[in-house]
Amino acid sequence: MQESRDNSIHKWLIIAGRQVSQRLDQQLALIGLSASNYFYILKIHDNPGLTQKTLGEREFIDASNVTRAVKQLISQGLIERRPNLQDKRAYQLALTEKGTAIYPKIFQILDAEEKQLAAVVSDQNFDQQKFIDAMRSISDTRK
Repeated sequence: MQESRDNSIHKWLIIAGRQVSQRLDQQLALIGLSASNYFYILKIHDNPGLTQKTLGEREFIDASNVTRAVKQLISQGLIERRPNLQDKRAYQLALTEKGTAIYPKIFQILDAEEKQLAAVVSDQNFDQQKFIDAMRSISDTRK
């Protein structure tokens, strides 16, 4: 007889991730972004001169997904490609003025979501840092 998987860790991680993404999507939509593309703005801001290839490699994102997101953000006027002086075949990504202006708005949304998540963790009497460390361990793709 097979056990029920109603209380499996993987099931609840998937459900929780989906719910967080949906809430984040709703908030980010107010500034024209989504849960699948906001972090490109953060990464490009924090890593001047980043190339699409490096971005994909660092974040474990398929190259075609990076290309699609970059094209979308370029069409929204949030980022631009600049020639890479070290490698003529590659382009560096940079935020536009509009992208730079939206950067702090992303943090406001993320901070509000983080407060809600921290409250849930706290209500369950979990040590927040241990919970985060456990999620990091589960997410570590280098193992």
